Amino acid sequence: RLGCWRERHGSTRMGCCCSLFSSGEAEEVPVEVPPIGLSSKYRGSAVVVDAGVISGTGSVLAEAPVLQDKGYFEATVKTSGTFAVGVATKDSPLEGILAHEQVSSAWTVTNGDNLSAGDVIGCAVDQADYPVQVYFYKGSALLTQLSGVRGEVLPAFSVGDGAEIEPNFGGAAYGSMPPGFQGLIKCQSLL
Repeated sequence: RLGCWRERHGSTRMGCCCSLFSSGEAEEVPVEVPPIGLSSKYRGSAVVVDAGVISGTGSVLAEAPVLQDKGYFEATVKTSGTFAVGVATKDSPLEGILAHEQVSSAWTVTNGDNLSAGDVIGCAVDQADYPVQVYFYKGSALLTQLSGVRGEVLPAFSVGDGAEIEPNFGGAAYGSMPPGFQGLIKCQSLL
């Protein structure tokens, strides 16, 4: 048996047990799944990340792609301004706002979608079927759905005009994750 996932004390742990060559009970060894953070490589030059809050001008991607079939993350709008939250490919331009109407490699919602300070934006990426769908929530209410996502995507956040965004990859409790989705899991080698 390999790869037993479970929740324990509020954090995701992965247990790996190998009993292929043993006649006795397999011993499970829990391994902490590392948290996902924001990339220092895929970040606009005027983007500032301080204590997990994104400010400045431009865009930043998470350090890990969405790998599972149904992944979820959130972002809280701390201060209003111009912003975008969603997913984008690594080749997206990071010096501006990744609005999906203007950037073909980004699928996002923006401040123009009736979002303001204090709102929690949920992003649910469904890669289980084709075409890939991205659902955006404000609390538990569905805001919009985008399809046509192509290639490997990473969570993406854009700020400008004084906006501040705080992403949540599971370090804090999620506000309202849709049924069937799970928080993003960072890939790691066990070898």
